[in-house]
Amino acid sequence: SKKIVGVFYKANEYAALNPNFVGCVEGALGIRDWLESQGHQYIVTDDKEGPNSELEKHIPDLHVLITTPFHPAYVTAERIQKAKNLQLLLTAGIGSDHIDLPAAAAAGLTVAEVTGSNVVSVAEDELMRILILVRNFLPGYHQAISGEWNVAAIAHRAYDLEG
Repeated sequence: SKKIVGVFYKANEYAALNPNFVGCVEGALGIRDWLESQGHQYIVTDDKEGPNSELEKHIPDLHVLITTPFHPAYVTAERIQKAKNLQLLLTAGIGSDHIDLPAAAAAGLTVAEVTGSNVVSVAEDELMRILILVRNFLPGYHQAISGEWNVAAIAHRAYDLEG
């Protein structure tokens, strides 16, 4: 039996709006039932900062820490030193800049990422950002909300992606 702690952001009322919204405290990555059916203890929190945080209370005896790039639990050398049972630091997504990698390596910890887990979302987000920039969306938006509309002021710096 392992003690697994997940650190995610709270979705509050938005969690109930989408059953596939699992990357939050309420969704708990959708793995609570399975982990507990395997005999593991699964604690999920958003409280990760400071010496009295919920995460800090579990550091001494947790085995696995799961976090996300969107609400990362910072794993410092000090936390690693306190975590006597820690075996795995898992990022539910991509990135490990929230982990002191030299300290994790020195402690013999496995640091893993769930690569590929959000590649479609990231690609869509980046395409949206490109379109916002090349189509000059923000200046046009600001014009529209202020009751103006000067197409030439927007269009002279807007570009197509094709080609």
